Amino acid sequence: MRIVVLCLAVCSIALLADKPAKPLRTKDGPILPRREMLEVLGAAYKPLLADFYWIQAIQQVGRANTDTEYRDVFFYSDLATDLDPKFRFVYEWGAITTPFNLGREQWVNTDLSSRLLTKGLAAFPEDRRFLFQLAYNKMTYDRDYKMAADLLMTLSKFPDIPQYLPQLATRLYAQAGHFESGLHMAEMLRDSAEDDESRAFYEHRIKELLRERVLTQIDDAIEAFQNDRGERPQTVSALVREGYLNAMPEDPLEGQFFIDRRGRARSTSGLYRLEMYDDAKKKELREELEAGGIQLDESEVGP
Repeated sequence: MRIVVLCLAVCSIALLADKPAKPLRTKDGPILPRREMLEVLGAAYKPLLADFYWIQAIQQVGRANTDTEYRDVFFYSDLATDLDPKFRFVYEWGAITTPFNLGREQWVNTDLSSRLLTKGLAAFPEDRRFLFQLAYNKMTYDRDYKMAADLLMTLSKFPDIPQYLPQLATRLYAQAGHFESGLHMAEMLRDSAEDDESRAFYEHRIKELLRERVLTQIDDAIEAFQNDRGERPQTVSALVREGYLNAMPEDPLEGQFFIDRRGRARSTSGLYRLEMYDDAKKKELREELEAGGIQLDESEVGP
């Protein structure tokens, strides 16, 4: 009976209570006390203060509707983790909830998300979730493919990590134009592979990296030709004939290089470039195939 009465009382209070008031803020964020002041005046209560600002962060998410209001989640999370650097969950939760999609995948507040994750890694250097989330931020929001690849390679050194992570890292190195880093990693992974299938994959990935490096050189030659002549070259041999390439390039995967309808270098050994594919690029490739491009197996698209 007492439990029933207590539940009714709690529900009544919840129904009659006002929503938490919006915090005072400036155009830059909520008005919060300085961390140094809290550490002096509330030294004995720092864990309790950290919990308080963690609750403030939760409440802020509950009332947030705009990018600015979601941005304020960062400031509460940042202060809570200043007061308690080992408050692990706040780093991850704040980093995930702070970014805001303005529409059409135009994201804001992503730099603050990465700041929380970087701060969390300083307190928890081997936290796999922090490493993966930061790699995701760098890859998806910042297009910093080199940093994303470095983070994934760090993550791949832990036991029981999915095999696709180092595979994705080598693709990201190619996307960033860091072919030497990608080749070094692929060679290391090939040499340390414990089964024939993995060894064969990385042997093929090494050739893909070498091919992508040549394709990038052809792209540069195409751009130089177009800048000089005001028109796009039709064939790779034209680039050689006009001196934009020293010799006819060879494909490590034994294909033939060609220039597609949009002026990008490709090879008959694999229409897909070694890069990250978004919806726009996938649509572009579908149009190429529909226009009479080379028919290739869809399984070629992978990490």
